[in-house]
Amino acid sequence: MQAKERIKIIAQKGPLPNIKELDPSVAKIIAESGSFKDYPEAGALILFSDEKIEISAEDTKKVYLHYIIKILNERGKEDFAEAHIDYDSTYERVELEYARTIKPDGQVVQVSSRHIRDVSKYLNFPLYSNARVFIISFPEVTKDAVIEYKVKIYRSQLINKKDFALVYLVQADEPIINANFSIELPIRRNLSILTLNESYNNFGADLKPKIKKENDRLIYNWQFKNIPQIIPETRMPPDIEINPALIISTFSSWQEIYDWWWQLAKDKIKADINIKNKVKELIKDLESEEEKIKAIYNFCAKEIRYVAVEYGQAGYEPHKAEDTFNNKYGDCKDQTILLVTMLKEAGFLAYPVLIPTKGTYNLNPDFPSMLFNHVITAVSLNKEFIFLDPTAETCGFGDLPSSDQGRQVLIIKEDTYEIRTTPLYPAEHNFIKQSLKIKVNSDETINAKRKIFTFGVYDQTQRYWLLYTPPELIADTLKERIQEVSIGAKLKNYIIKNLDDLNQPVVLEYDFDGPEYFTSAGILRIMPQLAALDTSLVAKECRKYPLDFNLLDCKEIELEIMFPKEFRIKYLPKDITEDSHWLKFEVKYIQKDNLIIFKQKTQLKKTFIDQENYPDFKNFLETLAKKVKQRIILEKKR
Repeated sequence: MQAKERIKIIAQKGPLPNIKELDPSVAKIIAESGSFKDYPEAGALILFSDEKIEISAEDTKKVYLHYIIKILNERGKEDFAEAHIDYDSTYERVELEYARTIKPDGQVVQVSSRHIRDVSKYLNFPLYSNARVFIISFPEVTKDAVIEYKVKIYRSQLINKKDFALVYLVQADEPIINANFSIELPIRRNLSILTLNESYNNFGADLKPKIKKENDRLIYNWQFKNIPQIIPETRMPPDIEINPALIISTFSSWQEIYDWWWQLAKDKIKADINIKNKVKELIKDLESEEEKIKAIYNFCAKEIRYVAVEYGQAGYEPHKAEDTFNNKYGDCKDQTILLVTMLKEAGFLAYPVLIPTKGTYNLNPDFPSMLFNHVITAVSLNKEFIFLDPTAETCGFGDLPSSDQGRQVLIIKEDTYEIRTTPLYPAEHNFIKQSLKIKVNSDETINAKRKIFTFGVYDQTQRYWLLYTPPELIADTLKERIQEVSIGAKLKNYIIKNLDDLNQPVVLEYDFDGPEYFTSAGILRIMPQLAALDTSLVAKECRKYPLDFNLLDCKEIELEIMFPKEFRIKYLPKDITEDSHWLKFEVKYIQKDNLIIFKQKTQLKKTFIDQENYPDFKNFLETLAKKVKQRIILEKKR
């Protein structure tokens, strides 16, 4: 009846209706809301969030979403003027009950069909045409306007036809004034709930549900009020590690998840004649097992285009290996199925691996849930598992992207599963070395040559940049960097080595000339500060969240400066060695006649510095930075 009345009002021509007449309860929520003055860090206020999940006796799912959001400024307008609802058209459909913009004066502008789009999320990739996005574009959104919409999402089939799992994050990037979250399901169903990050719940949210029984149904309900926004900090951990959260699952065991997923995948791991021929071609004349695995992995990583579809967005069932091979593109599950198929064809034991990457809820052996967002590969070599991510096209064999490292994973074997942890590589693995040789001429101009060697994550990043950046832009970037050495420096040339060879680290070399290097002070010449330590990480007096470096790394700088013989060294700084819980830092100054050799090595020892230890780390870093703030001084001979 109310819906009919609403439609009748929308259809009427004439003055726009006022929210006070159309929906007094919403008008009351808006009237009681705050302003930018009350929430100076916010871009918008989530005045009301109502999210309800219903599981039927037939194992279908309905999701009801109702949001009322007040826009406070341009940032809020940018974030909320369009609502995007992702869905899988194979099993889901989206129904918009209504959507509207409530202007600051209370007038209501209804969203009509011209403001709605329902489009393919991956338009250029027909294999994933079922991944769609329902887009609502709200008209006349201004400062102090309010957007409101109600949506229903119907799902005809659960993940494995009977189970579901989800993560509910309590906080958001904007303040939440009122939020309701509920799950209703048959009483016969088991619902497991795990709470995370309770130590960050300093705003008193009640994470325990209120449970009531109605006939043959159980209803779990949570209510939250005045939830503060998460204000980002530099290098803070991902949301799932600092946001109070509810992990909810109806899965009873990991065996249940394994049984379901293996049924989806096992028939797809089959080599057709084209795959068989390609495997023979790739491993021909290769002797060692490692060389053969590398050749197959390199082909899948480099020649099969990755479609960045997060696992589950376009469904859970992979395509056949032959389809991915013939199309030459695939998402993570499809690339993995192809890689496993090719490795098996070559005689290796290889398996799909379900993995929650960093930023996603990590697998808990005692809490089965289907919350993986990625699929990679495990291959047995010398009775050890080597993990391979074929979607990481610039990642060499034996390496992993940082988001894959140190994660609990589910290895899917032919007859069982295994929970393992992916490697978290030591600092020496993620290594970057810069070598710079400078010859200072008698007229104090310079000729210089720089080499950059990268390994691990740094090699992945450098290779990606060099592969996908136009040569002119690479040259422009290098021209900018050499200005730090000599104002007005000119790039002569640059060379890239091993760019297409994943088995070798990429090397970047470039030569340049500059009009100056020293700073003159009468007969003295002052060199630029050679030792460097970034203290921007500890600019804040205290932190609400830990410092998260994401990975261990090692950085090395080696600088050789040949200065004219008409100069001598007036002052050479002392060597520095500092070894702490957090990092090891070494600086060396070496003189050989008119040659100065400078070396700096920084090795990170901790990836995580919590709030309690941050003040000590801040003091250590700032004290060390003051020590290294020294310069070499030369004096012109008389």
